[in-house]
Amino acid sequence: MSNATLIDTLELGSDEQKQKYEIYGDDVQTPTFAVIYRQQGDSWQQLDEKITFAAQDEQQEATGSMGYGSGDTLPDLRDLPAEARERCEQHWHQQSDR
Repeated sequence: MSNATLIDTLELGSDEQKQKYEIYGDDVQTPTFAVIYRQQGDSWQQLDEKITFAAQDEQQEATGSMGYGSGDTLPDLRDLPAEARERCEQHWHQQSDR
């Protein structure tokens, strides 16, 4: 994780069930995983669980399969950081429903 860039931090939930998601990636546009923390008292405890995103693989497949040469401009890619935030929010909702 030493080369990973922190893209975003989300804190979701109420005081009793607060979770924090730190989204990391190879750069600010390519999220690859999120580390999950649960608040216990005044501190955050890292959970063993992580969320992984296939953003990097998708990006490579999209540019490779479209046959773009070095002089071609790349097509607009989806907003991968926003999709990563959505996945974290979905994960939190699934956790809070348990």
